[in-house]
Amino acid sequence: MPKARTPTYTVAGSTVAALLGYVKARGLDLTHELAPYGLTMEALLKPDFRVAVETAEALWILAAERMKEPDFGLRFAALLDLDGFHLVGHLAASSTTVGQAIDRVVEFSRLLHDAGRTEAERIDGEVHLFPGCRGLPKAPPNQIAEFNTASTVVLVRFITGRPEWKPNEVRFFHPSPADVRPHRALFGVTPTFNQAETEIVFPEKDLTLPVRVTSPSRIGQYLESYARTLLGQLPEKHDDLRDQVLRALISSLPSGGLTIEAAAQRFAMTPRTLQRRLSETNDTFSELVDEARLTTAQHYLADDKLTLGEISYLLGFNEPSTFHKAFRRWKGVPPGAWREQALNAAH
Repeated sequence: MPKARTPTYTVAGSTVAALLGYVKARGLDLTHELAPYGLTMEALLKPDFRVAVETAEALWILAAERMKEPDFGLRFAALLDLDGFHLVGHLAASSTTVGQAIDRVVEFSRLLHDAGRTEAERIDGEVHLFPGCRGLPKAPPNQIAEFNTASTVVLVRFITGRPEWKPNEVRFFHPSPADVRPHRALFGVTPTFNQAETEIVFPEKDLTLPVRVTSPSRIGQYLESYARTLLGQLPEKHDDLRDQVLRALISSLPSGGLTIEAAAQRFAMTPRTLQRRLSETNDTFSELVDEARLTTAQHYLADDKLTLGEISYLLGFNEPSTFHKAFRRWKGVPPGAWREQALNAAH
């Protein structure tokens, strides 16, 4: 079974404070849940306070379960103010254009979550914005992925003063929920699910949209300087190559996967060097292949529309029986049994 990793990543405390403030306004007070984690609301509200990712996710999952709302992440995002985006939101609001705001969000997204990255790519006249899900050791809970994506759209609307703004497309890595009407209502378009990555696609021309004036430009300069100071205090990420290799393996699975030679060539190094670099994070290439297949297998098994044979093919296995043996080695049960347990738990 692919070995578990326990990286010590953190999120901005203010984002957890915003979560607790939101549910409290809806009648659910979770502040008493902070004590077991050694946290207080006073500490969470400090600009430079950080919370372990595992703690933040545990509070997120607890809030979503107690609220009993399938679209909890969307509802939360829709009501965010700039403080909910930490310093990054104020940097975006003090920009002159959407393009500058996005550049700042990309540069400083680690202040919000120092494992995931927000990235933007320009392709054929469109911007593909990846809202904080790249580089994560594992896919985030669906509610968090939807919150990250929705909050990005909400932020663009807020800083431009254009509540009608909508992207061309919204794509999610996770399977589709039973009801997508809340998603369509918030985004203005119907998202697609079971995609290769979670992303927002919008016209490149929208980068020139002006940001409504909220403060003198010199304030943005001060904020940027302060943000760089905070960014410099975060620990450097030493697993970027690991994450890049893992993403490359996942994206290559439907076409048969990557050999170590092909992967090494992609990253401009020899197979020997690639193995040595991976050993610095106590990984091997074969373990990453297993992790890529297991992560993707669990994603596909959560969608009951795919047969086990189809999943086996999408994972790059030559025979379904090979997939069954591998999955039993990883999880201790056949893929069909794991799927049944996962689907029952989801209901």
